[in-house]
Amino acid sequence: MPAARTPADADAALAADDEPWLRARILVKRARYALEVCGVPGDGLAELDGVLARHQEASDAAATVATAARTPRITPATAYVLGVVHADQRLEVESARYAFGRQWPGVAPGLVGPVAALSD
Repeated sequence: MPAARTPADADAALAADDEPWLRARILVKRARYALEVCGVPGDGLAELDGVLARHQEASDAAATVATAARTPRITPATAYVLGVVHADQRLEVESARYAFGRQWPGVAPGLVGPVAALSD
């Protein structure tokens, strides 16, 4: 019989799931800044950064709400509202991931030309 999962296990699993996306945001920002320094517009990367910023904000909000919901002696009504907010934020995380997946194929090919020109 598997061991019972604790809320901390669920939070750790969500944090581990969010970590690669947070790393992707850092890499997108660095690439955008590098292109800007070289005088190449990084408009598509700016849009991706915005989507990944939305992801990070929702992820952070969900984690904060989950922590608040475990406060001792919390009222049932407050716990319910925090649960609704947590679910809403996790939906926003998934929405941002979907938006990234829709935008990335349009941005990636546009990066090849400017990056190749920089190496000449």
